[in-house]
Amino acid sequence: MNMKLENIKNLIDEVYDPLNKLEKLESNPKPKMALEITATTQHNPCHDLFRIYTFKLLKKLSEDFEIVVIFRDIQATTHVSLEEAKKLVQENISLLRSAKIPFQVFYESEILQNHLVHTPESFFLQLYQNILHKDHNHFSVPLMYSSVSQAVLLPLLKVLKVDVLLSMHHEKENFEILSKMKEIGSENIPIMFYRHLNDLNNKKHSGFDKERLYPRVDWSEDKIYKNLVKNKTSFKTLEEWYVKLDLINEKVFDYKKEKLIFKELVKKENKNTVLRKISKHLHDFLQNESRFLELASKEFRISLGDLDGKKVLESLNTPTRINIIKLLNKENLYASQISEKINVSLPTTLFHLKKLQEAKIIDRDLTKKYNLNVNRFSLSV
Repeated sequence: MNMKLENIKNLIDEVYDPLNKLEKLESNPKPKMALEITATTQHNPCHDLFRIYTFKLLKKLSEDFEIVVIFRDIQATTHVSLEEAKKLVQENISLLRSAKIPFQVFYESEILQNHLVHTPESFFLQLYQNILHKDHNHFSVPLMYSSVSQAVLLPLLKVLKVDVLLSMHHEKENFEILSKMKEIGSENIPIMFYRHLNDLNNKKHSGFDKERLYPRVDWSEDKIYKNLVKNKTSFKTLEEWYVKLDLINEKVFDYKKEKLIFKELVKKENKNTVLRKISKHLHDFLQNESRFLELASKEFRISLGDLDGKKVLESLNTPTRINIIKLLNKENLYASQISEKINVSLPTTLFHLKKLQEAKIIDRDLTKKYNLNVNRFSLSV
């Protein structure tokens, strides 16, 4: 197993393995690793470095591990409506599929339903002990981010025979609490791989952060640069980004007539020039790496039986609106530009734009340009 760990040691922050289970997995050709996801609107839109980093990490891990993704759909509905949770879960699946990561999908609700039929009594005994235990930190922490949330997860991992759990670094505290509880103990916690990426603004990336300031796919090169300067982003943070993105030894920076790696660039140029070059590279990198994110995150699922679905279908009943969607699929445009391109009067164009906005197919940004929110439809009955 040392070889497996060697391949990813720079891409994760820490391995939590108090019982040295990692060594026992040496003979297992493809241990099972889980990533648990609770669908929330917090990361929306997710075109940022952290998501790209996570997908790169999962791609690397899939070489040595069998990846399973557990969608905690029950937990998601404590935070958003059932319909919204379903939509967000499907978006996550689309993103993972588009990233070409081999994985199996399991739903929290399905695992529980299966065990309601064939149930080992110990499963529910452990589940209820986990939820009700006095030592959890849910009295001071929202339930969704507390050790209770992770305690509910543990029986699911046991059912799926998961060897390793890939988790956010801020969740380490929760698992440490659980390992000290007699009823749960370290032996019932899988090996933990913790991941983290320093933010431009936040000191930590956690469930409590209200703002994410990683460079985003819709940021210009100049906006990335201004944010690096404004937030006084250190070279140490930037170096971590390049390590985690597996680019630290790649010659990606132009310098006179040669290409340099990150550390060479920092030595040869002044701080302002380095930030300019990094901003340019990050902009180009995001444009290239986020193409599959852009496509997948714009999948739009509607049900023929609900009000929103009816609005979508009614908004697509004219060729003019279809033409507007085709235009906005290529670029963001002002109403006057759309009117000119489709050869329709501006008042009529504005009427059609309003209908598409009401159906949440398009949106208008602060510059008054219209943009497409979705570019792929899945109809379900």
